[in-house]
Amino acid sequence: MNDRVFTPKGGKRLRNTLALSTVLSALALSPSAKGQSAPEAVQTPSPVASFNVPAQDLDSALTSIADQGGIHIFFPSDLLAGRRSPAISGRMPVEQALSRALTGTGLSWRYREAGTVVVEKRLDTGGAIQLGAVQVQGQDAPRAGTSSHAEIGTLPPAYAGNQVARGAKAGLLGNRDYLDTPFSITSYTEKLIRDEQSTSIAELLTTTDASVRAAIDSGNRYDALTIRGFRVENDEMALNGLYGLVPDYRVGPDPVERIDILKGPGALLNGMPPWGSVGGSVNVVTKRAEDTPLTRLTAEYMSKSWFGGHADVGRRFGADGAFGVRINAAYRDGGTTIDEQSRRNTALSAGFDYRGDRLRLSADVIYQGDHFVAASRGYTPVSGIALPTAPDPRINLAQAFDYANSRSLTAMGRAEFDLAPDVTLFAALGGNHFGYDKREAPGATITDARGDATSTSKYQQGLSHALSAEAGVRAKLSTGPIAHQLVVSGNVLRQTTWFGQTTYANYATNIYVPTRLTGPGTPTSVSPQTKDSGQTLSGIAVADTLSVSDGLVQLTLGLRRQQVETSNYGSSGAVTARYDRGATTPSAALVVRPAQHLSLYANYIEALTPGASPPADSANPNQVFAPYRSKQVELGTKLDLGRFGATLGLFQIDQPSGIVDAVTKIYSLNGQQRNRGLELSGFGELGRQVRIVGGVTLLDAKQRRTQGGLTDGKNAIGVPSVQANLGAEWDTPFIPGFTLTGRVIHTGRTYVSADNLQRVPDWTRFDLGGRYKVDVAHRPVTLRANVTNLFNRSYWWANPSGYLISGMPRTFWLSASVDF
Repeated sequence: MNDRVFTPKGGKRLRNTLALSTVLSALALSPSAKGQSAPEAVQTPSPVASFNVPAQDLDSALTSIADQGGIHIFFPSDLLAGRRSPAISGRMPVEQALSRALTGTGLSWRYREAGTVVVEKRLDTGGAIQLGAVQVQGQDAPRAGTSSHAEIGTLPPAYAGNQVARGAKAGLLGNRDYLDTPFSITSYTEKLIRDEQSTSIAELLTTTDASVRAAIDSGNRYDALTIRGFRVENDEMALNGLYGLVPDYRVGPDPVERIDILKGPGALLNGMPPWGSVGGSVNVVTKRAEDTPLTRLTAEYMSKSWFGGHADVGRRFGADGAFGVRINAAYRDGGTTIDEQSRRNTALSAGFDYRGDRLRLSADVIYQGDHFVAASRGYTPVSGIALPTAPDPRINLAQAFDYANSRSLTAMGRAEFDLAPDVTLFAALGGNHFGYDKREAPGATITDARGDATSTSKYQQGLSHALSAEAGVRAKLSTGPIAHQLVVSGNVLRQTTWFGQTTYANYATNIYVPTRLTGPGTPTSVSPQTKDSGQTLSGIAVADTLSVSDGLVQLTLGLRRQQVETSNYGSSGAVTARYDRGATTPSAALVVRPAQHLSLYANYIEALTPGASPPADSANPNQVFAPYRSKQVELGTKLDLGRFGATLGLFQIDQPSGIVDAVTKIYSLNGQQRNRGLELSGFGELGRQVRIVGGVTLLDAKQRRTQGGLTDGKNAIGVPSVQANLGAEWDTPFIPGFTLTGRVIHTGRTYVSADNLQRVPDWTRFDLGGRYKVDVAHRPVTLRANVTNLFNRSYWWANPSGYLISGMPRTFWLSASVDF
C-alpha cells in the first residue's frame, strides 16, 4: 500500500504550524474535533482559516484543505478512490473543514502530531472510534517541542507519486523544501529505487535525471557520472552529508532511503569533494526504522542467470518508539547479459537512531563486497581516425581471467542537540576502509575504423582509509522585520591510499571479434603495494538566510574557507610532492515567492578543485597553485500545483584549465571551458492513475581559451547537445493492482576529440516494465518486471575524457517482494 501526503505550500503557514503546536495538540483531544477519540476534553480556541473548496473528488479537496489550512495530511493512496467531498466555504476551524470533507465517506481523521493529520478508515465499535494503524512513507517529523532544525529522524515528505521528495538536504543549509531552495536540487525516493530495480545509485540517476549521464560502461566494476557536462567520480558521493564514506567503485541501493542530487558547484554547501568535481554533487541518505514495523523479503533475477535476495527489516522500541533499528541484507550472484561476465554482490547494513525531545542520535554500519569476472571496459580512439560503428553491446573485450574484488566497510554516527527551540548543535563522524585487488584491461585503444584495437592486462591492488567529520550550530533569530537562519559549520576529510601494480605486454584485438587469451603472459614491470598518497581537506563555512514578509523574499549569503593538504609518496615511502594551499569562496542566492505555488530563484556559487601541477617541461614546473575556482551563475523558477511540480533553470559554469604559453612556456590556469544550459524537469501525477518523472537538458559547452588557441570556440569533449529522460507509470483500470511502466532516454550527438573531428551520433533507448500488487494469504505482494534497451540497440556515448562507452544490452529484470 502506498501512502500520500498533502503539504501546505505557504512558508508562513509552516512556521505558524510549529508556533501553534500547543494549541493544536489540545485541539486534537477536544470533543469538538469530529472523527477523533478524546480521552479528555480540553477547551482551547481553535485556529481559524479561510476555505474556498469546491465540490470535487476527495483527494483534490484534501489538497486544498492542506494548502489553505496550513497542515500536512497523510493517507494511504488507495483510501480515497471513488469518494467525493462537498463544497466547503468560509472561515472556520481547520478541524471543521476536515470533518465536512469526510462527512459520509466512512473515514476519520486524527492529529498524528502538531500540524500533521492522518486520514484513515473509521470503525464503529459500540460508539467508540477505533483508529487503525497507518503506514506513512518517510521518517517521523520532529516531536512537538523539538527544534525546527531537526534532521535526524525526519525527511522531507514524498511528493505526489512518491517518486520524488518535496525537498532535500542542501548541505549545511539543512533540509529545505524545493520551492525554498535557491539551487537546482532533487531528491529521489526509496520507492523509485525499488520500482526501477536499480543496481547502483549511478544507474538510477542516469536513467531518471536528464542532467546526468554515466561516464563509465554499465558492465564495468565501478561507476562515474557526468552532471551538467562535467565528470563526477563515484567516490565523490556523500553519505548522510559526509564525503569519503561510500565505496570507491559502486554504491549499492540496499541501505538507501533517498538520493539527493545538487546540480552545479557546491563549495559553500558541501565543502570541496575529494576530486573537486564541478558539475554537481550527490548525497546518499540511509534508511531509518519507521513507526510501522517492516519485514520485507525480495527475490530478484536479472538475465541471463543472475539471482539474488534482499531482506529489509525495521522496528522501533521504547517509550513512544524512541529507539529504531533498520537492517538490510542482500546477496546476488550469477552471469550477466555481457559475454564472459559474472558478478557477485554481498551487502549488509544496520541503521540505528534515537529520537528524544532535545537529543537525537543516528548511527550506521555498512558493508559491501563486490566480485566481478570479466568486467567490461570502454574504448579510447586514437586521434584522426573515423570512428567505427558501435559493436553489439554483448561483446566483451575482457578476458575470462580478468576479475575485480572490492570490499568496503563504513561506520558513522550523527548527533543533534537542541540548546533551545531555535538553536541546535550538530556533529557527525565516520570512517571508511576500502580494499581491492583486480586483474583487468584498463580499456582498449581503437586504432582504425575497422575496430582494430590494442589492449593490455594489469594487476592492481590497493587500500584506502578515510576519516570524515563535521560539527556546527544552526540558529533562528530575528532583527526587526528580518528573520535569520544562521549556520556555522566546520568539516574535515582525511584520506590515505596504498597502491601496487603489475603490468603485462600489449596484445592486438578487435572490438567486433575479440582476441581470447589463456593468461596474461609474463609481467613487464612490478611495483609492490606501498603508501601512495595522503590528503586532508578542511574547511569552515558560515551562511545566513535572511527572509522578510514570511518568506516572500529569502536571501542566502555565505562564505567558506577551504584548505587542501596533499602528499604523494614514492616506492621507498619518501614524499615526492607536497601541496598545502587554501582558498576562500563566497556564495549568494535569492528566492522570491510571488505566489504560494511559485518561486523564482537565482544563485552565484563556486566549486573548488585542487590546483594542478605544471608539466615538467614548462618554465615553472615547481610552482604551487591554490585551489582553482569554477564559477556558476543560475536563475530559474519552480512550480508546485499540488500534485504536479516542475522546475526550469538556466545556468552558466566557467571552469579554469591549465595551459602552457607558446612563447614564455609558463604554465597557468588561464584556460577555460564554459558550459551553458537549460534544464526543465517535471514530476508528480498527471491524473489519478498516471505519474511521471523526467525532463530535458540542453547544453552548449564550449572550449574558450585553449592551448595556443587551437580549439577555441570548439565544442567541449563528451558533452551532448541535448539529454532527455521521461519515465511514466499508468495504473491500468482493466487489471486492478497492475501498473504499466515505461521510460525513454535520449542523448544527442557528442564530440569525442577537442578538434571536433570525431563524434558519435545521437541515440534513444526504450525501457518497458510493469508491476502487480496483490494480497497473498493476507500478505501484500509486489511483482515487478522490467526490460532495459527493449530493442537491443547498439550505440556509443562519450564522456569528458574522450572515452567511448558501449550501451547496455537488452536485459530482463524480475523481482517479487512480500511484506510481513
